[in-house]
Amino acid sequence: MTLNIKSIEVLCFFILITGITESITLYFKKLSFSTTFAITLATYILLGPMETLIISLGGFLIRVLKIDEDTYKHIFNTPFYGTCFNCSMYMISFIGAHLLAVGMGSMNSSTMGIAPLIGFSVAYFIINKFILAVFKKVYSGQDLWYCLMEDFWLGLINYMIMIPFGIIFVQLYETYSYWGIIFTLFPVLLVKYTFTYYAEAKNQYNLTVETLMNAMDARDKYTQGHSFRVAQLSVLLAEELGYRSGQVEKLRIAAMLHDVGKIGVSDKILHKPGGLTEEEYNIIKTHPVIGENIIKAIKHLDYTRSIIRNHHERYDGLGYPDGRKGDELELDVYIVQLADTVDAMGSDRPYRKGLAKEVIHAEVAKYAGTQFHPKVANAYLNGVEKSEKMDKIWE
Repeated sequence: MTLNIKSIEVLCFFILITGITESITLYFKKLSFSTTFAITLATYILLGPMETLIISLGGFLIRVLKIDEDTYKHIFNTPFYGTCFNCSMYMISFIGAHLLAVGMGSMNSSTMGIAPLIGFSVAYFIINKFILAVFKKVYSGQDLWYCLMEDFWLGLINYMIMIPFGIIFVQLYETYSYWGIIFTLFPVLLVKYTFTYYAEAKNQYNLTVETLMNAMDARDKYTQGHSFRVAQLSVLLAEELGYRSGQVEKLRIAAMLHDVGKIGVSDKILHKPGGLTEEEYNIIKTHPVIGENIIKAIKHLDYTRSIIRNHHERYDGLGYPDGRKGDELELDVYIVQLADTVDAMGSDRPYRKGLAKEVIHAEVAKYAGTQFHPKVANAYLNGVEKSEKMDKIWE
């Protein structure tokens, strides 16, 4: 685009539209969804990469976000380093996506192909998500893969939905100029609100789970991080066993909550440095039932109840609280059961040091088919144990 009065007018119009869509975005807990990407895609097709980058940065800089009833966030009350970081993230994501699109084919409006469109969109999202995941890992100390995959598919779906809207914007602008964009913007904003409110509900749901998990781990310094590690190992086992992503996510949440019933057990027993008496051990054995009773009042966590109640059952039926065995329990239970046992063996306790990896391997192999489900034990021994991700769990 040669710079003239008309081109400046076009740039200003799209910067204003981008600023409006950015301002209407609802941000919470560092989670957001980009309806703005439909405008970014449309300007990329219509105007080219340099103009799109100017529009994206300009729209971001003029946005005004409503934080609460009396607070608004804008460039003048945002730390300079925060603005620089966001602008840099936009630029890196855009340039990376542009290079991929150029390699895949033409992106101009007359010879537009679906492959470059999808490639540009996916690359833009993944690069952006990866940068955020790295900073979240540094900030929170959580596993990088966990940070990357948190709400990954929901975000990717959002970007994919924006592709047809971007194409529609192109056609309407070429036919009706500015008015085509203005009148079509309303359904796009409706999509944004739908995704945002859904994500807010999901965020509150995850916050409930993490709060319960942190409450459990805070009870005992020797088991801090146990629930998180069990969840990570359960995810690795589920992936090794071919679980779909939706099943993996549900299992992860259930594994995080598996010991929630320990909230109802006395600190005196939980913190006892030596062996437990028979009476104390019987009290400890009530925590699966206590946990199920806690969770059953939370409707959206109902699917976790079986794992919480049965994670101390054994494949041979010699576990507790019900002595159930074999196919009486779903595979999910045995995944968390093995993950829980492996982490307990590998972690330091007041009365012993954590066992070596070789010893844990031998124990799992020895009790496959008795304590452990053979299929889950084999998944651990033949795949998960050798995974680099497994080593990172205990780092």
